[in-house]
Amino acid sequence: MPENFRLKFTIEGIPELSRILMMAHKKVTDFSKPLWRTAKLVLADVEQQFITEGALSGGWAPLAQSTITGRIKAGYGAGPILQRTGALRRSFGADVTKNRAVMSSRGVPYFKYHQSRRPRTRLPRRPMLVMPDRTRQNIVEEFHKFIRFE
Repeated sequence: MPENFRLKFTIEGIPELSRILMMAHKKVTDFSKPLWRTAKLVLADVEQQFITEGALSGGWAPLAQSTITGRIKAGYGAGPILQRTGALRRSFGADVTKNRAVMSSRGVPYFKYHQSRRPRTRLPRRPMLVMPDRTRQNIVEEFHKFIRFE
């Protein structure tokens, strides 16, 4: 009897995509190829978030005037949002194994404060890792293609 395949992506502990693919996976044990392809899709969305200042998640809150003033005084200019030095934008990457892909910011400790869904008092939420419907559909299709032709 064929086994079904479970696909699950979470962002900050909340399932963003959870689907059982109703097709036999033919005892495939190495899913690194479709995981790399899907990681690239998610990282492309991260890049899009920076380019559009959060359009995929409804837009990021504008910078506070005090932040803009401080950036200008320090010689960085008034914008763009979350890109004073570019370190955060450059920090995103993926770690992929045979059965898991983790996309995150590497070595930038303040990423988690912008991404977090926790209640806030001062720092607005400006998520970089998002999963729009288009990306969800593309991820499922990548795995369907992989399972079909592997």
